[in-house]
Amino acid sequence: MAGTRRRPTRAEGAAWAGELRALWTAPVWGATAVATAVSLGLVVRLWMAGASYGVLDPSVSALTSLPAALRAAAWQSGTLLGLLLTAVVIATGLGQSLEGGTWGALRLFENRVGVLWARRIGAALALSLAGQVVTGVLLWLSTSALARLSPVRPRTIPPGFGGGTVETVPPLPAESATWGQAVGAIAGALLVQLLFISLAGLGAALLRSVIGTLALGAGPLLVTAPLVMLPVAPFLPHRWIADLLNLPPEAQYELYVWNQVPPDPSPLAGGLALAGVAVLAAVAAWAALRSERALRPVD
Repeated sequence: MAGTRRRPTRAEGAAWAGELRALWTAPVWGATAVATAVSLGLVVRLWMAGASYGVLDPSVSALTSLPAALRAAAWQSGTLLGLLLTAVVIATGLGQSLEGGTWGALRLFENRVGVLWARRIGAALALSLAGQVVTGVLLWLSTSALARLSPVRPRTIPPGFGGGTVETVPPLPAESATWGQAVGAIAGALLVQLLFISLAGLGAALLRSVIGTLALGAGPLLVTAPLVMLPVAPFLPHRWIADLLNLPPEAQYELYVWNQVPPDPSPLAGGLALAGVAVLAAVAAWAALRSERALRPVD
């Protein structure tokens, strides 16, 4: 009796492990490495450019604190780099299985499409969480090393033509983050990732193509990015993301890559709007995936 109760648990664990292995492909490896390298490169370039002059951005100097580094990694995961990485993950996972006809084989063993889709969402979110933690730790280690090798020195302003003493300006204080802020940013980034995953999954379900998944997963948010400067900005996911993650405009292209939309102090409204759109997209993807068309090979 005990053995029969444990068997479904082991099978479910094996199914989740299989989903993670199915998503962790060579393209995902490569895209993750590129996204992490871009994050590190932005911070290292800014540190080296400003540390010797004592004008290091406070949000960058704060990365020597692990909570601030994790928060910065969450900002990257919830913006452009996270969007592109998620599109690659879903395209090479779900999109490839639909294009190659293996989705139908999966449904022979598990015909509950909702279970399959939930596993795929859970595996993608798990990869996103792992990526955020790894990127945050790497940012913390790299900036901690830079703080020793190239410390921030006070600026020295020479006297004017009329003489006088040399004025020394201390470095700007670091804008450190608390652990609560770091956890909140990571949770917010995972909610944003749910939106990205849902859009990419809907593209995969409708188009059954790797290229189509990439296009429909990342395309809508990229195409509508210029609209953030117009009065329709409050109704765009870009503004909701900025509100939820409290993205600092001055850290654009430094700690995250997005569209410079200024956040409003309404993270609850942004989170609810994002959650609603993400759920709608996820349900639409589930409805498309459970259709009989998904069981037939590509024409």
